[in-house]
Amino acid sequence: MPSGSPNSSNSLISSYSFEEFYHGWCHRQAQLSAEINAAVHGKSGDEGPVIEERAARLLIARVLGHFEEYYEHKSRAANLNGFALFSPTWCSSLECSFLWIAGFQPTVLLQVVSDSVRDLSPDQTLALERLKRETRINEKVVEDELARIQETVAAPPLMDVIRKAAWPAEMKTSNTESEPMEQLSRALETVIANADSLRVTTGAKVAEILTPYQCLRFLVPAIRLLQSLRISGRERDVLAGTGSDTT
Repeated sequence: MPSGSPNSSNSLISSYSFEEFYHGWCHRQAQLSAEINAAVHGKSGDEGPVIEERAARLLIARVLGHFEEYYEHKSRAANLNGFALFSPTWCSSLECSFLWIAGFQPTVLLQVVSDSVRDLSPDQTLALERLKRETRINEKVVEDELARIQETVAAPPLMDVIRKAAWPAEMKTSNTESEPMEQLSRALETVIANADSLRVTTGAKVAEILTPYQCLRFLVPAIRLLQSLRISGRERDVLAGTGSDTT
């Protein structure tokens, strides 16, 4: 992971745009989503296995690689400006309202599994329930970590500090390069990394519990949820005059 002084980080930010990557990544996600839908529903639209197991595993591997790419870029972005990931301009206000430590909450993923995969075996059901319990415990650990950072910020509230520090160019003055702010940025980077690690680990364990075809059936609503939040959120922001109609 690249590191350096705050000034060198600012120069790197100008040459690297996570927002540009994110828009391209979402476009590629939409293409993957169409492939998954076709694999699950086929041309008739009726749900049923229309893909061989080997092909299903390859498609799942591509999806995992797609998200791995996202977290690699996100880690880079967090190192350059951890504040921005807590106040992302590339997300709609609706998307931001669902964020849990700069991303989706892992237990939401597990709820989608329960809602979308109805043919779990008894062993799969037990494994999923164990994973839910473990994930709730681990979520609490990360939340406590963020709470400890909040305690180091006397006033104003942490999110106010983050919003002001995320985009210093918009402020008349900025103290984001002071030592306390640099320490806060590094602390937030660590929390984001731990939250992302939990997200990735949870997704990987879900893939281990489910069969390949069950996994594809789960991915259909999981990706649709992300897409719906993005599209609906941008439409709301455009109507409210707080966003653009570009995707």
